[in-house]
Amino acid sequence: MFILAIILVIFAVIAIVVATRLRRAATAQNASHINATIIGGVGALLALFAVAALFGSTFYTQDVGEAKVLKDWTGNIVGEDVTPGADFKAPWVDVVDFDIRNQIAAYIGDGFDDYNGSVPNGPQITVQDREGVTANLDIVVIYSIDPDNVTEIYSQYLNQENFRARLIEQDIRSVVRNVPAKYNTLELLNGREQASNDIKAALEKRWEKAGVIVESVSLQEIRYSEEVKGRFDAAQAARIEVEKAKAELEATQVSAQQKVVQAQAEADANAILNSSLTPSILQQRYLDTLKELAAAGNLVVVPEGFNGLDNVNR
Repeated sequence: MFILAIILVIFAVIAIVVATRLRRAATAQNASHINATIIGGVGALLALFAVAALFGSTFYTQDVGEAKVLKDWTGNIVGEDVTPGADFKAPWVDVVDFDIRNQIAAYIGDGFDDYNGSVPNGPQITVQDREGVTANLDIVVIYSIDPDNVTEIYSQYLNQENFRARLIEQDIRSVVRNVPAKYNTLELLNGREQASNDIKAALEKRWEKAGVIVESVSLQEIRYSEEVKGRFDAAQAARIEVEKAKAELEATQVSAQQKVVQAQAEADANAILNSSLTPSILQQRYLDTLKELAAAGNLVVVPEGFNGLDNVNR
């Protein structure tokens, strides 16, 4: 805008100078001043546009979620602004915009599939796990720029597009390729959440001084070959059988323990009962039984030492 204002001023000055000369020539020749008047009007109009352009080059606005780096016409950084609203600057100072809202870096499928209404940043990322087996990962990283670091980011990358291409996208691919090497195939397939957390931690460490805040990492899909998937399904089935066998063994052990406890309780009860049956108690119970039989008329007394039978009908 400042350059435009200068250009307009130059053309306005030229128009006014030409108009002035034409007016003098017309006066000397006693001719019409119509051409001089038209050119002078054009010059005045250009001057008015120049003033408007000059004012526009000193005024700027900033939305919430934006940060601006201010640099002069020589390229020197003269300040930064992270406060929403309107402000003024020198007309020869330009602003470079940075979006400090959450940004999405998505690597999905072949890189051309629709993701939330937009094209992903790139295709799926191919990795190798600890066993050397190849897999393709769909991953989404949500990050933001620390507004206090926009000046440093501008110094290194000049604009947000370069920053995204040369740092964000390169580092994501590098880190995502390194982390799965810690997992074997089954661990990676069953530990998607843990792998996502490890990738997030690695990116946070890598971007700690780069002015990038990692909001979240979502490892959305892990694709192995059909052969690997078949082996994984078989391993899962075997694992289920092992868990089932363990559960049955534990149930059997619990049942056996219950029986042992029950048998021990019965043995303890019998021991207590036997210890309580002293000779005097047994004698008393014998006499009580004889009394009950005598009262019922069912008592037959056999002489001591009798070992034969007698005809009770004689």
